[in-house]
Amino acid sequence: MMLIKKMVCHVKEKMSETFSYGQERWHGLCDHKGFVAQYGGWSEENIAMVIGFWKNRQSYARFMNNDHDAIYMKTNQQECIDSIEIETEEIDVKDIDHYAINWLHEQGSNVNRKWTVTTDHMEEGS
Repeated sequence: MMLIKKMVCHVKEKMSETFSYGQERWHGLCDHKGFVAQYGGWSEENIAMVIGFWKNRQSYARFMNNDHDAIYMKTNQQECIDSIEIETEEIDVKDIDHYAINWLHEQGSNVNRKWTVTTDHMEEGS
């Protein structure tokens, strides 16, 4: 089972460019054991959709407890976000790219490739 994190970010008016630039700075995720991939894009003006994949809940929890805040502060996104809704679930995913693109399309979003962060471990269980 893989942990999937789905985020809906409500971005302050006139801050979408700053948020987008910050989202491009999440490439440091690749250095974290258990991280697999992250995708995102805009679903409508000022609403950003982000979906991340982790090998398991333990690797995600380790990242959140130890390293998330340091990356978040470097992005300067804290000043851009009005609110964020986060949902996590553990499911068996065979094709991460397909799953992410489908979820984003269901949310009315296209994939912003500049926001995409992937590792060599794109298949579940690798």
